[in-house]
Amino acid sequence: MPNYNSRKERKRVEKEILDKIQDFEKEEVAPMPAEVAQPVATGEDKMVQGTFWMTFGSIFSRLLGALYIIPWNAMMGVSAEMGNALFAVGYTPYQLFLSIGIAGFPSAMSKQIAQYNAKGQYSQGQELFKKSSLFMIATGLVSAILMYVLAPMIGANSPGVSVEANTLVIRSLAPALLIVPIMSLIRGYFQGYQNMVPSAITQVIEQVIRVIYILLATFIVMNVFNGDFSTAVAHSTFAAFVGAVASLVMLMWYYQKHMRVYGEAIEASSENGSQLNVASAIKEMVKESIPFIIIGSGITFAKLVDQFTFKPIMEMTTEFDSEMISTLYGLFSFNADKLIMIIISLAVGMAATSIPLLVENYIKGNIQQLGNQIRQIFELFAFAMFPAAFGMMVVAAPIYNLFYPITELTPVGIRLLAISSLMSIILGAFTIVSSILQSFGKHKEAIIYLVIGMLIKLLVQYPFIALFGTAGALYATALGFIVTSALSLVKIYKLVPFNVKGTGKIIGLISLSTGYMFLIAHFVSRIMGLFMVPERKLIALLMVLIIAGIGGAIYVYLLLKLRVADAVLGSRVGSLREKLRIS
Repeated sequence: MPNYNSRKERKRVEKEILDKIQDFEKEEVAPMPAEVAQPVATGEDKMVQGTFWMTFGSIFSRLLGALYIIPWNAMMGVSAEMGNALFAVGYTPYQLFLSIGIAGFPSAMSKQIAQYNAKGQYSQGQELFKKSSLFMIATGLVSAILMYVLAPMIGANSPGVSVEANTLVIRSLAPALLIVPIMSLIRGYFQGYQNMVPSAITQVIEQVIRVIYILLATFIVMNVFNGDFSTAVAHSTFAAFVGAVASLVMLMWYYQKHMRVYGEAIEASSENGSQLNVASAIKEMVKESIPFIIIGSGITFAKLVDQFTFKPIMEMTTEFDSEMISTLYGLFSFNADKLIMIIISLAVGMAATSIPLLVENYIKGNIQQLGNQIRQIFELFAFAMFPAAFGMMVVAAPIYNLFYPITELTPVGIRLLAISSLMSIILGAFTIVSSILQSFGKHKEAIIYLVIGMLIKLLVQYPFIALFGTAGALYATALGFIVTSALSLVKIYKLVPFNVKGTGKIIGLISLSTGYMFLIAHFVSRIMGLFMVPERKLIALLMVLIIAGIGGAIYVYLLLKLRVADAVLGSRVGSLREKLRIS
């Protein structure tokens, strides 16, 4: 048993784990049907496989969600910058109301299903899922009504074109709240079975249909009917509903396929196991989900602070007019945010994968395995996030010019994107450590640490914006989440001590490799900048591909050369080293 800070704490943890082991041993585990039986995968294998699928779905959908900006901005013409700001005005409150509508149930469902499956209680998990689906429909309806009713008040206190345009865009997102909660619950159900494929594929389907609708509707409004750009933005935000419907249909197909495989195990456990007290279970789910709402909305809370304070602070500290302030708000809240969310999706995928795996080992009392998984989560995080964040920082200028129109504020936008790229590591770290804490049921601590971070952001928001201008809002966010993440990390180590020295060594080598990659990529960028100006989209794309390609090749070579890839991804990476003839 690892060392804890006090004898009382050690005895409490030992008793809790022993109780869970005894409960687990008393349960009758339903036999898994033959068609489900597969070779046993280790926790590390599941972590890598799950992370691959979740990050594939998240990154592909985020990338597609960013690429459509290129033709969308072209169709919006001179209204592109204000359209982006208006888009951000709608989506930030939508994310908060979505958290209310989802009520943290997908993550809680993933955790509960993993717990029931670890005990062989497949039917209890199935019954809980069905009853929770009805609850999700109700919460989605309530959140949709609330967002629609409160839209004028939110619009009146946000940067944007006008209160009417703000209200229209916010209300256009309300229908999506009717669909997304139940859709997210089904994804959480599959994740509880450690099946990340449905979540990944349906994310892609959702984004493809959404983007098709956005581009088609914007073309019709702007080019066919010569309509107002705020109407085009409203249709673009309404596309969230269209994409969600397509995703839900696909998820139902996956569910039918899932039942053909697991139906026998579910039926067997219903005959052998005890009956589930549905009311008590849902009550427990609600209790479990509330912290997920708060923690899952952490980044959104920071964005809301910016949405409601940025304009008045800028009015007090600068002489900019309302239109300029709204444009500057859009530069970091939409333009930069849209691109860094591609990077942050890496952490989101890892967090979604880690919860059921950590819960399973916590239930079984596998403390050593827990320590190994936590170590691997941090190493995977550094392995993926460091090169992605620093890589985007290097190509900030060409990638910004690729996605957005060139204006007199483009240099400001590029600078904000570079700062946001580094900030994405901090936001990603918050996502990871808060998910680990919640996997251990330490919701109270996770919430307290988030509140501390948000208070720090609020305290420094005014002086930072006064000192650093628009970038001050990003610095305030970064500082708040650094404190939250640091407090969470200390608590995690107290609960489950892991090999800090070994983890530090691997992350140190990853940092070294990232540093070499950054320097070489930056050198290549400066050389290319002598004879290539990324003002044309094609030139900007070419620069991004060349710089990213060279930087990525350097990073992969160093990780293989230093054997870091083996430590993080497993020994199977050795075959790639042999093919590339790297000794």
